[in-house]
Amino acid sequence: PPRQSPQGCPGRSGVRHTGCPELVPCGSLAMFSMSQPLTMQQQVVPGQQGYLSYAMGAPSMGGVAPEAAGPGGAAVLVDLGNRLTAAGDWRGAADKYYDALRLDPSCFAAQLNLGSLALVAGDLHRALEHSERAYQLEPRSAEAMSNLGGICRAQGLFETAVQWYRAAVRVGPNCEAAAQSLAACLVSCGLQLKVMDPKGAVKCYREALVHAPTNANAYYNLGVLYAELGKHDKALINYNLTVLFDPRCAEAYNNMGVLYKEQENLDKSLKCYLLALQCNPRFAQTLNNLGVACTTIGKLTEALEYLSRAVTIAPTYAEAYNNLGWLFWDHGDLNQALRMYERCIELSPASKNPAQNRLLALNYLHQVDPYRVFQAHSAWAERFSRELGPAYTEWPVSRTVNRKLRIGYISPDYFHHSVSFFCHALFEHHNRDLFEVFLYSAAGREDEKTELFKSFVPDTHWKKVTGKPAKEVAEIIRADRIDILVELAGHTANNRLDVCALKPAPVQCTYIGYNNTTGLGAIDYRITDGVVDPVESKQTYSEELVRMPGVFLCYTPPVRIPDVDTLPALKNGYVTFGSFSCLAKVAEPCVALWARVMREVPNSRLLVKNKGFYSTDVQQTFINRFKAQGIAEHRLKLLALAPSSFDHLQIYNEVDIALDTFPYSNTTTSCETLLMGVPVVCLAGNTHGSRVGATLLTAVGLPEFVAADEDEYVLKAKGAAGNLPGLAALRASIRPMMLNSELCDGHGFVRNKYEPALMDKWRLFCEGRPPSVQVFSGPEPPDPLAPGPFAPPLPPGAPIVTPREPPPVVVPSPSSASANGMPSMLGGLSMLAGANAQPQAQGLVQAQMQLGGLFGQATAATQPSAAMVAHAQAQQALVQAQLQTGICVFGAGVPGQVHPVLQQPTSAPCALANWTAAAAAQ
Repeated sequence: PPRQSPQGCPGRSGVRHTGCPELVPCGSLAMFSMSQPLTMQQQVVPGQQGYLSYAMGAPSMGGVAPEAAGPGGAAVLVDLGNRLTAAGDWRGAADKYYDALRLDPSCFAAQLNLGSLALVAGDLHRALEHSERAYQLEPRSAEAMSNLGGICRAQGLFETAVQWYRAAVRVGPNCEAAAQSLAACLVSCGLQLKVMDPKGAVKCYREALVHAPTNANAYYNLGVLYAELGKHDKALINYNLTVLFDPRCAEAYNNMGVLYKEQENLDKSLKCYLLALQCNPRFAQTLNNLGVACTTIGKLTEALEYLSRAVTIAPTYAEAYNNLGWLFWDHGDLNQALRMYERCIELSPASKNPAQNRLLALNYLHQVDPYRVFQAHSAWAERFSRELGPAYTEWPVSRTVNRKLRIGYISPDYFHHSVSFFCHALFEHHNRDLFEVFLYSAAGREDEKTELFKSFVPDTHWKKVTGKPAKEVAEIIRADRIDILVELAGHTANNRLDVCALKPAPVQCTYIGYNNTTGLGAIDYRITDGVVDPVESKQTYSEELVRMPGVFLCYTPPVRIPDVDTLPALKNGYVTFGSFSCLAKVAEPCVALWARVMREVPNSRLLVKNKGFYSTDVQQTFINRFKAQGIAEHRLKLLALAPSSFDHLQIYNEVDIALDTFPYSNTTTSCETLLMGVPVVCLAGNTHGSRVGATLLTAVGLPEFVAADEDEYVLKAKGAAGNLPGLAALRASIRPMMLNSELCDGHGFVRNKYEPALMDKWRLFCEGRPPSVQVFSGPEPPDPLAPGPFAPPLPPGAPIVTPREPPPVVVPSPSSASANGMPSMLGGLSMLAGANAQPQAQGLVQAQMQLGGLFGQATAATQPSAAMVAHAQAQQALVQAQLQTGICVFGAGVPGQVHPVLQQPTSAPCALANWTAAAAAQ
């Protein structure tokens, strides 16, 4: 299927804690020695000044109040200045501080406060002048050091700011403002370090939490970093802590939703997204992600509402347009899908997904010039190859013919996926004396089929490359000294054509996964046959075609399949046609042809199964298309997805005759149909995609069901429907015919056809055939939409997407969330653990119990007290225990915080007995 793109939110700097009037730092890698004083020349950009206007000279005595001229007058003036500052009269406050300095040039408070005012105003010249003077007067002043840290922050010298804040915390451990500013500065240093030095970034975030255990930004950025490193459990721990200390952090809820979706836990994912929307109803990324999640489960109406709202709020949000394209593809609206993909490409020309989704969609179009489709693939390949950089031209392999070859297969579909039924035989039946097989898995999920494939190769030959950069994967392949690399995805989801474009092996092939050219010059061959790609075919490919004798595919059926029932028409009294194709294949010409068949076979029915039929809107649209062709609604039976593969196959027992789609013929669906004893009527066209059905039926021994044109298609369907005894007999024999045909002869296919073809291409390479390379048409890359848009233009003034209001946000109650196994994110009790966290759990339990015991004392106090200090220390101990064990426990909320959803304080202490039980269970 096309790619979907839930969007996480990146890290962010700490800008929420304020203390002294210094600005909160944002982090940098600049270094500055604490032993060196800050000077105007080193730190300040000339001409930088804020909106406060100061006199260049000291104020005259005439500006000093008479009562302030006596002993202690400077202190009185400072006090007046403080009052004016509190009242918001900064200009008046500055005048009083200058008057105080006129009376007493060594007045520390006046110098410090003038530095603070200037810093807030952005006048870094005067901020540095007065803060330096205050630091000279009081070298152990935490406030002066904090101001100097703020000045460094404003200059972009963030590492220097960290040094000043650390010094301030050392001399003033009770200065909360300095500690909070240090934490925020460390968070931002981590943000800058995380790309080149992830471990250094983690150290920054952890140090920030030592100084500010409730710093939500530190937890959030730790979550982002762990998610990027693939440590999803630790990421979820830190996102949970983020929303504990900042219950309105929509980004954390959103990112939790993304992680849960990657773990295929859609229930939790949806709940997190809804909480994010509750915090920020105009959060475009979450609206996009909700649209993706709803599309995944077939709730296409809701998906359209969320995604249309996302692009209404953010009209240049490219990813949302890509996901709208995927949604319209599921709707069967190819024109609108192409429109969305092309809009996304216009907004983000370098984005991989929409460009490849567009290429995939072109294969479904009717009345499109195949050569123009080839041009689109070629233009994409040229742009793509330029972006990746030069390909390899030398390889660490021996050009020797008669030796054992190393074959690498790279695919994202090594799980229960359509491609897995056709690559299975390649791995199971390969000749271990002649070939050494390596499997490079880019799969985002694994299941029992994955484990089966792993068993076909040595442990050292299974390589997990999911998410790894193309260059790194190419180096892995080169280090394995692969002779022939076979890619199995083409332009379908999560492919690794980026690796193939770098040419890590001297001979490269594309096979199985895609019904058209890749467009890449770096791929030498495309494996096919003489029926699906006859010699006289005019279709153009960038690869050289390798035509296998007989059928080019080998199908391995599922282990568990239902029995074939008797012909349904014999008991129903009418013929049931069927199609389990995706709606993108069922365009208007296909609907019109199927309606002709149904009109020719009176009282016949059509059973169509598709994910989109979860949506009543999609169902009604589909029904209306047939009504327009004169087919009544009662003759249609629409089904959504079945709960299992076995149940899916069982539904074929309700179908008498299957109708293939065109111009994109079915492959896996047709094999399943034949396996269940149902004949398929197909229409052979003039492209590879429109002739797959023909080669499958020919291989099984049913070429009489292949039609050359639409009239013959109708006649063949009508003829089969009119001979029920013959159809019943055929139904009983199709499965044995298929299982005994070359289509299912795995050993014979691999040993007698496939492997000899690979050996022949290796021989040609050894004899001097030059490896294929990418050819560039000129010094500049082609236009991203070359050879031009395929989507029909909209009427003048028509919006590209009609705005829709999303459905009301319904947030689950804490009790229902707990009942469904969702970790609490709202206060109360929650526990998440890594796989190896249990041995350290006891120390964490003790830290939590100490924190819980001190919490009541701390929150009962109205003034700073020993209880509050003890509570803070316990929080720090808990944070350290959490970071060491990978277990996140939070019960007591932050005093005074109110959750945005529950609208109640989060400060109720947790039940330690319940918590201990949960820890033991974990």
